Amino acid sequence: MYLRPFGSLAAFALSAFVVGGLCGYPGAAYAAGEKDKEALKLHDQAMDEDYLAVEFDKAEKKLKDALKKCGDDGCSPKVVAKLHIALGTVHGGSNKLDKSKEEFIEALKADPNAALLEAFTTPELSKAFEEAKKQAKPSKAPPKPSGGGDDGGDGGDDGPGGDLEHSPIAEQAVNTPVPVYIEIGDDITVEKAMLRYKPFGASKWTSLEMQRVGKGWGAEIPCADVTTTGDVKYYIVATDDQGEQLKAGSQKDPYRVPIKRELEGDEPSLPGKKPPKQCAAKEDCPPGLPGCASGKGEKRGEKGWGATCEADQECQAGLICQNGACEEGKREGGDDGPQPAGKGKKNIVGLGGQLDLMYVSSAENVCSGDSDTYYCFYPGGTDRFFGDPIAAQGTNGIQGGFAPAGGRVFASYDREIAKIGPGTIGAGVRFGIAFGGHPTSEEQPPNGIHPQMVNFPPIHGELRGWYSFMGSQFEQGKVRPYGFLGVGLGKVSASVPVTVCDKLQRNGTEEIDPADDSCPGSPAAVSRDLDAYQISGLNFISFGAGATYAFTPNFGVTGELKFMYMITTTALVIAPAVGPVFAF
Repeated sequence: MYLRPFGSLAAFALSAFVVGGLCGYPGAAYAAGEKDKEALKLHDQAMDEDYLAVEFDKAEKKLKDALKKCGDDGCSPKVVAKLHIALGTVHGGSNKLDKSKEEFIEALKADPNAALLEAFTTPELSKAFEEAKKQAKPSKAPPKPSGGGDDGGDGGDDGPGGDLEHSPIAEQAVNTPVPVYIEIGDDITVEKAMLRYKPFGASKWTSLEMQRVGKGWGAEIPCADVTTTGDVKYYIVATDDQGEQLKAGSQKDPYRVPIKRELEGDEPSLPGKKPPKQCAAKEDCPPGLPGCASGKGEKRGEKGWGATCEADQECQAGLICQNGACEEGKREGGDDGPQPAGKGKKNIVGLGGQLDLMYVSSAENVCSGDSDTYYCFYPGGTDRFFGDPIAAQGTNGIQGGFAPAGGRVFASYDREIAKIGPGTIGAGVRFGIAFGGHPTSEEQPPNGIHPQMVNFPPIHGELRGWYSFMGSQFEQGKVRPYGFLGVGLGKVSASVPVTVCDKLQRNGTEEIDPADDSCPGSPAAVSRDLDAYQISGLNFISFGAGATYAFTPNFGVTGELKFMYMITTTALVIAPAVGPVFAF
């Protein structure tokens, strides 16, 4: 058929216009979809990371950046509304409810069907949102692109599985922590993983930071949120080293774990860990279910297995704070609520008094000057014996046994360092003065029989490490036994009476008058009663055990039995000590 040239040209132009329009619209839609994705990425980072970490300034900046990326018509109305809702929620966290209301108005203008974020809603935000509804008037909506939209977040389209592969456990028993584990491929470097879960019947989602477990990440939903049969819902948000968020599940399509009275299969657990133990039932009523208690009295922390801690209440239910980390276990007395792992104080200062009993070794010729282990003195004074005893039977020798060796007064400081097993380890220092040692004499020996004397140093210093067997060493109303091992600086001297037959006068230079002879045998000698001091030290190794009882949170008393092995001049000393202690 023959067509007129003009008609053919018109038909061609019309066809080109239609085809160009059809091709151009998907391009615009694609661009809008990309904008939505970029904005939602910032939204998720702001709410899932910064907001949950109470870093409201960072969250606000990310959300405002997202709105700038959207511009006037770069994002879909639904996404724009979602950003304004999130920004209003962040303002609410800072108690800026007027700004919250303004953002809610903008959200409702963009999308009249906009709704609050269920997981972060408070009564104050609900009130501000209702007021915003009364004032908001929908603005003219920009053209809705065919692609993009809400890719995740609250009410996203990604179902279970999402960006990451994950296999939930088949079931769990009531009142038993629910283990959740995800293993992520080597091609992804995960910096942080967050578990978001909602107990059966609850109205809000709860966040729980996951910990590294084996080759993946794991956490346990605590007992307090598994108090009844029904499904526990959850999804996982992982953040890689580039700040990208990857998900397994979503709020719209979460994973579900049935909670049953009895398990049909094996008890589930995290890789390499024992199955979590069932907790004592508190009430068959999930937190937040209408008509149920709020559960505030049972509140535990959000820290999961392996997280750092100082007290039990920082950890999830079913975990205790052990060695500075949340671990599986149970406190003495059962799981009756939060029990601090270290209610006791970590720093203890005190004053103490110590009595020394030294074992004096059996020896002969103790006053002959043959050994620097013994010094002999005339009783009741500082006059030193410089005589020359003769070998007379029953003289110049001592029998072994314990003898009083003075004592010490000292100040102490102890510090708890870490929890090991059921108890704690720590370190301490003692410094004070010693008394009751051998007399001090400045006399120079008048002959070559006796060595120059070393005076008694009245000091005591000691460093020690200790282990408290039943927890913190200082806890009100508790007796806390401990053992210790240490080293120190100090001397100990003990005296025993001895009789000698001396052939010299008291001045130690001239022989006695034969008329003064009072000892059997020869040569002539006079009987003298002396105190023989055995000298030990100047260093020692200490070990022993004791116990602390705290009358109040800050005041108590400590008693201990210490053994001191003296070196380099050896001896064994038993030293009981007692004194008040103060903790902080």
